[in-house]
Amino acid sequence: MTEYCYVLSYFLYYISLMEWTIEYLTDENLLYIKTKGVLTKEEANSMLKDVVQAMEKHGCHKQLVDHRDTVFELTILEYYERPDINKEIGLSYSWKIAMVFKELTENTRFMETVFRNRGYNFHQFDDIEKAREWVLSE
Repeated sequence: MTEYCYVLSYFLYYISLMEWTIEYLTDENLLYIKTKGVLTKEEANSMLKDVVQAMEKHGCHKQLVDHRDTVFELTILEYYERPDINKEIGLSYSWKIAMVFKELTENTRFMETVFRNRGYNFHQFDDIEKAREWVLSE
């Protein structure tokens, strides 16, 4: 019985690791994505599928992704593989993406470098207003 309870509680924990909301800001022609929780590669894939659908629905090419309430649980290899996986899911080179973190770390810098080296217009910030200003600039 104890083993069953452990498996069940692990399953319930795992399925609710991360949540996200996607909001289209009409005046700015911008998608605002707010995340909360623990981001794994599986959660990232699910979220990106929703983002791709929203980008297509609204015909916009700019995103402000607010990860300030999110902890990333990705390995260095998973960070390195993200651009290719994201491209398969539907990430476009024409998108301009500003990601905001509570603090910039070695891992966030590595992720930014990998995406930029693969040709994506991607920049990270620890200030949401600076991120908004950058993503809305031409």
